[in-house]
Amino acid sequence: MTVTNFPPLLSEDDMQKYKVPLKWRDRCAAYFVLFNTCLIRQSANSSVDCSGDKHSWEECENLDLIRRTKQLNDKKEELKNQD
Repeated sequence: MTVTNFPPLLSEDDMQKYKVPLKWRDRCAAYFVLFNTCLIRQSANSSVDCSGDKHSWEECENLDLIRRTKQLNDKKEELKNQD
């Protein structure tokens, strides 16, 4: 599965329900929940493969990092042009 856009943001209640750690409560929390749920299933049945879910979550995190970096650079450029 390829991540082309970000999933809808999870509500605070959903993040607490799925016990998402604070450091992963971002745009990709939905993918984290899918991966974490898969890991729980994998612990019960070793034939379950979570590599696809992990890849989707990591890809989303990478895209979000790129988005935030671009946003920061745009803001710096805007402030530089105001001077």
